[in-house]
Amino acid sequence: MSNPRTLALFLAITTAAPVPAGAGNIRLLIQEFAPFTYTDKDGQIRGYVTEKMMEIMKRAGETPVISSTSLARGLSAVSSEDNTCLFAFRRTPERENSYQWVGPLTTDTWVLYGRKNDTRLLKKLEDASPYTIGSYKNAATGLQLMAQGYHIVFAGEDEENPRLLVNKRIDYWIVSELHGMHIAHQQGYAGDIVQAIRYKTMELNMLCNLHMEKKRIELFNKLNKDIDNDGTMEKILRQYGIR
Repeated sequence: MSNPRTLALFLAITTAAPVPAGAGNIRLLIQEFAPFTYTDKDGQIRGYVTEKMMEIMKRAGETPVISSTSLARGLSAVSSEDNTCLFAFRRTPERENSYQWVGPLTTDTWVLYGRKNDTRLLKKLEDASPYTIGSYKNAATGLQLMAQGYHIVFAGEDEENPRLLVNKRIDYWIVSELHGMHIAHQQGYAGDIVQAIRYKTMELNMLCNLHMEKKRIELFNKLNKDIDNDGTMEKILRQYGIR
């Protein structure tokens, strides 16, 4: 992976695209969700979806402030604070009318990881229904599976789940394929877990406060499509080793 451009460079560049008068600077929030969005060792917010979002902001003539937070705090901030958005996030029917949406920014494949030495074989998701499945607090996938009758164990943070899986506190872990393996590598568990089954491919979006100007949202959606179509997103994906 080549070194990503710093956010300082992104924020220093403006374009001719106008920001609505009196709109105010946008506050962008992320979860720690590498390789999509994350904070590096130097405190810079990185990730290939971050790169795309900052390109959208640059083309829109925006100068956002960006920071990392938990999912629960991020959702609360977007609900209560004007000009606030959270990105690289699932769009669900339950939350559809509570926010304005930009995207899809990218797609993400979710899987069930199991222990490498587990002899059980899953042919479909329903085969996991007798077992405990690890998720984390406020995760949409975990909440949806729990509503369908699956036995979901919610950790405080997703980073707890590799250890819980390897130590047999849970039977499977429902997680983004890329993000889950990234966590497992960081914690030294990558050799102890295997993909048991693919669940589904999902779209990741940005959700914004309901009071944000609709013209702003429309512009962000247009620029998102432009970036997909003009080769910029493919370049970003290659930069992060995704392609």
